This record gives sequence, structure tokens and C-alpha cells, in this order.
Amino acid sequence: MIFIKRFFLSAVVLSGMTAAVSAQATGFSGLSGFHNTTTLYSQYIAESLHKAAVPGAIVGIWQNGRPAYLRAFGDADLTKKTPMTTRMLMPVGQVSSALTVRAALELARAGKIQLQDPVSKYLQGVPEGNVITVADLAEMRSGLPDYLSDPAFIQEIKTHPETRLSPEQLLHYSFAQPLLFKPGSRFAYSATNSIVLGLIIEKVTGKPLSQVIAEQILQPHKLHNTHFSTSFADPLLEAIGHTINKSNKLSATTWNPSQFWAAGAVTGSAEDMRRWARINANLQPYTPVLNSFKPHSADEKNTPIHYRWGSLDNNGWVGNASRQAGYESVIIYAPKSKDTIVIFLNSDATDQGVSVAARLAQHLSRFISPHAIFLADARPQ
Repeated sequence: MIFIKRFFLSAVVLSGMTAAVSAQATGFSGLSGFHNTTTLYSQYIAESLHKAAVPGAIVGIWQNGRPAYLRAFGDADLTKKTPMTTRMLMPVGQVSSALTVRAALELARAGKIQLQDPVSKYLQGVPEGNVITVADLAEMRSGLPDYLSDPAFIQEIKTHPETRLSPEQLLHYSFAQPLLFKPGSRFAYSATNSIVLGLIIEKVTGKPLSQVIAEQILQPHKLHNTHFSTSFADPLLEAIGHTINKSNKLSATTWNPSQFWAAGAVTGSAEDMRRWARINANLQPYTPVLNSFKPHSADEKNTPIHYRWGSLDNNGWVGNASRQAGYESVIIYAPKSKDTIVIFLNSDATDQGVSVAARLAQHLSRFISPHAIFLADARPQ
């Protein structure tokens, strides 16, 4: 299955996963106690992947003041038996939306977009576009239905996974449905918001979204191994995504970036995502344009997880966790402890209904920071 929020129960176990730790692993130096910790990390990760039948993974843990942990596990391509390596580019899922939001914040800082403006000022044809604001899109509070959950869209990509879809075609699936709620009244993740925001960015700049993100974010921050995929056949994507088919067997899936665009067409390396996680958590450069926005009333409730300007704040970990087209990712940073976790899987497996990547992040964060544990199954407000 190719959409982000569907869950599949894995029932197949791959032989040899426990031993399949890539030779590409980063070198270590330091105390023997640290070596013991990394052994425990590797053992736990390998066992979790084996249990969930995940073909391959890349896991990075960067703790403040300690040597880095970066390991690759299993296979990138089951057919060719290509081992996963830590340098491979992987789909980064909802980080794509975070990059789109960051591009919009850059334009707001430059005075080219006003976050309080209605969407209709920049783009026509959006339902309730005279009520929905640019900020509603960036904070997932527009009420626009998620096109990724639309049955017609799901049927289309199941029948024709190679179909190239334009952003306007993606929006057609959402706009055919009524709004979920009054704009601005509450949170609901919807990839539709990112698509609309991407089109606004293109309208304002006169440039393709991929170029804007490259010029405003990737190049200035030297994220040289992060790319906005604009073609169906991405030559940089070496790891094949997998899911469980109806026969309970692993099968390769088709990853078509056109079907995600501003909400999921970006690929990146683990090292790049380590740097991005820290950049993403820092909203200080945008303080002048964000000062007028107060926390939403729902956010004032006693809940450990919120959505803020393209990313989750999950019990002190800021970033994104997502699933799409046979892949999963978790890319999070803890500002207080300055720790980072990056997880890539080339499967959309689950552990008791929760994505394996998110579950891994939860357990690894418990090792790293017992008082600030990433919550795998929490829901944002």
C-alpha cells in the first residue's frame, strides 16, 4: 500500500536479519561502556526488524558529548540481495511537509507571504479558501480532507501505481469531499495542506517548489544529499520499499514521488537528516512573523504532543514520523538534551498497530533519555 497512514500487520520473518549488520557502520572510539551500549542498540534493533520482517534499516543516534552511532541493517533490495548502507538515500516522508512549511516561513520572513492571509489571496479554487489561512495550512488546521485517505485515490494508485499525478490532480481527490471541520478550530494531519501550500509558494515565487526548497533550505544548510524528487524513476533511490501482500509475503512496492509532491517527494541521507533535525527544531529565525500566533486552545490541554509549523513536538522530541509507499522514517531532535534519532526502514511494517520505526524510536529514546520518551502511539492536538 502506498499511502502514509494505513497500517499493515507483518506476519513473515526474514532469515538472517539478526546477523545482517552492514559493514558500512561508522567507526567508534571511547570507553568500553559505550561499546556495550552500542552492542545493545544493535541487538535490539536487529531483533525488532527480524520480528517485524523488515528487509533493511538505517539507524542513527547522536547523543550530546558521545560518539555517534550509525548502522545499516539487512537488505536494500531483496531480489538482488543488495545490503543496506548508511549512505543510501531514503524517502523522508513528512519531513517533506516540514521543508514546505519552512520554505513558506522563509517567504513570510521576507514579506512575500502573510501567514494570516486567506488562501484565496494567493490561490483560487480551494474550498473555503476565503476562510482558511496560510497558517492553517502550515499547522494542519484547515479542515481539508487528506487526499491520501480518499478511496478513489487509493483505488487509482493500487490499479495504476506508475501513474504520474500533478498537484492539481491530487487536490481533486480532496476537494470532492466536504471539509472535516471549521477551519482553524482543531488539528488533523492532511497531506492536502502541504500540496496547497506548495502551490502557493510556486505562485508567489514563480519557481518550481523543488527549486525554492533547494535554494532556500538545502543549499544554505549544505544538505547536499537531500533531493526533491521530480521524476517517477529516481536514480538516487537504491533501497526498494516493501510491504506485506495478501498472501502474507513481502513484495516490493512502487514509490512514485509525484503522488506525494510537497507532502512526501523528498529523499535524503541519514547524515543530512541529522543536520536537518537540529535546523528544523529552531524556529528563532522566524520569531518576528510568529509572535502574533498564540497557542491554540486545544494545545493548552495537558498533552505531551503538539503539532507546530510542520513538525511534531512529541514529549520534548521535535520532528516527524511517517509511513509511505513501503517506507517508514523517524527524524527527531531533543532541544534540551541535544540528542538526535534518525530511523529509515524500507518496509511499512507495524508492531501492534504502531509503525515499527516509531516503536524503535520510543525504545531508543528510553535508553537515551528516560525522562523524555518519544511516544510512538500518541496523537497530537
